[in-house]
Amino acid sequence: MDLATQDKKEIENIFKKENRAMVEQDLTALKEIIAPEAILTHITGAEQSRDEWLKQIKIGRMRYKKSVLKRIVIQLIDDDHASAVVQNLVTARIYGFTNDWMLQSANQLIKREGKWIITSSKASLA
Repeated sequence: MDLATQDKKEIENIFKKENRAMVEQDLTALKEIIAPEAILTHITGAEQSRDEWLKQIKIGRMRYKKSVLKRIVIQLIDDDHASAVVQNLVTARIYGFTNDWMLQSANQLIKREGKWIITSSKASLA
C-alpha cells in the first residue's frame, strides 16, 4: 500500500470513529481525533470550539442518536495536510429539537506526530 493510500485509509477511519463516538457520546475518542484548537461550524453558521461542542454533548444539549456515513471524499494536499468532504445521515436532538438531517461537512486535517486530526469542520445540508 502506498503512502497516499495509507493516509486516505487513516483519514477515512477517523470519520468512521467520529461517527461512532458522536452516537456513543465518547468524548475521549472525539478529543483524540479533533484538534484542541478546531473550530466547528454548524448548519446554522454558528461556530463552536471543540471543547464547547463536547460540553454540549456531555450535558445533553446535542444528542446524536444515529449517524450513517454515506460518502467520504479525501484530497491529500501535501504530506501533512488534507481535506475531506463527508456526507452522513444524522438523527439528533439539538437544543431540544429532534430531526433527521442529510449533512455534508467540509473538513480540514493535519498530520501531527504521525497521526491525522481534524482541525476544522463546516457542516451544511447536503
